[in-house]
Amino acid sequence: MKLSEILRERGLVHQHSSETLEAITDGNKRTIYLGIDPSADSLHAGNLVGLLVLRHFLEDGHTIIILTGGGTGMIGDPGGKSEERNLLDEKTIAHNTKAVAKQIHQVFGSSDFIEVDNADWLSKLKVLEFLRDVGKHFTVNAMIKKDIVKNRLDAESPISFTEFSYSLLQGYDYLHLNDEYGADVQVGGSDQWSNILAGVEFIRRKAEKEVYALTWPLIVNRSTGKKFGKSEAGAIWLDPKKTSPFQFYQFFLNADDESVEELLLKITLIPYEEVETIMRAQHDNPAGRTAQKELARAVTTLVHGIESSENAENVSDVLFGAKTLGEVSDDARELLAKEAPSAGIKLGISIVDALVEAKLATSKREARQFIEDGAVSLAGAPINDVNQVLEEAHFANGIALLRRGKRNASVLILD
Repeated sequence: MKLSEILRERGLVHQHSSETLEAITDGNKRTIYLGIDPSADSLHAGNLVGLLVLRHFLEDGHTIIILTGGGTGMIGDPGGKSEERNLLDEKTIAHNTKAVAKQIHQVFGSSDFIEVDNADWLSKLKVLEFLRDVGKHFTVNAMIKKDIVKNRLDAESPISFTEFSYSLLQGYDYLHLNDEYGADVQVGGSDQWSNILAGVEFIRRKAEKEVYALTWPLIVNRSTGKKFGKSEAGAIWLDPKKTSPFQFYQFFLNADDESVEELLLKITLIPYEEVETIMRAQHDNPAGRTAQKELARAVTTLVHGIESSENAENVSDVLFGAKTLGEVSDDARELLAKEAPSAGIKLGISIVDALVEAKLATSKREARQFIEDGAVSLAGAPINDVNQVLEEAHFANGIALLRRGKRNASVLILD
């Protein structure tokens, strides 16, 4: 199958500067470049789209360049911001660049790409040289028509010359990579279209060469309207210290039905035909959430590895009743105690008190009612006696799972 067909069927094409997509993807082998902003010390879930677009190009035989913006990161991309960013110092940017590069290697799955940092050449650029050789090829007339600038001006929100110059630096990056590596296609999200296109025009004027721009549509949560990669608690980071593998897995497991097919196509490498099979199973049994489980498994494996993915899946299965504590590994039990809602508990207290301590009931009266209604289980066994006390036999390695209904559970940890 041609690369253009793969990208189209997976919904990864928004705009391209050539008359046809095929002119970029299906003819000569290209050198593709993606820029990543190191404004944080971790990538987030939304960055996965771009990295997987690059993997599709790589598997088709193209050369890949991943640029971390150690130079442009000192300024910050004004796109999508209603006010100016706080400027980060050089030490912070260097730390972020190093951390992000490590994650790129993990997600990309190989080292078969060229890795560059634009601080290496932008830091050497002289002001007069920049204004003469770069600035004269960009007109203010065109720049103020960009949405990034226009939206600020319309809202009477200030935009500094620093931010205003960002697209010039990005265009210079494209020229540098074209000169050094033959980069002839820059890719990015649809919000980067005007910046990328400015680079295409700059190279046409400056070097009289034809290069290309290609963007993919941004993923938006159809339930909330927010950009993909955000949750109620904030960004979903790829760094396991910022978003644990279990939290990461849960985020995708909770994907809404309207978005799950799009996510399977755009942020996993599951073949298109398999995605169709998964979605048929989802349609036949929506309650089984086959698509969400496949999505969570695939993306967590991609980012954190198979072991972390399996542990997160096992913990989820225990929490929601698909498995018992005895069916999972010691690592999974430790993860359960760490990640799941939990309560310290002593042997000999009543099940009623345990429900209240674990915040599965708001009062002893409510706890008794849950038990009488048959909604409570401990260590996988139904609890029907309101006088039941916690015994050592209920615990495995000092932990037991107390459940109320299908979706509410807490890990009891012996003090």
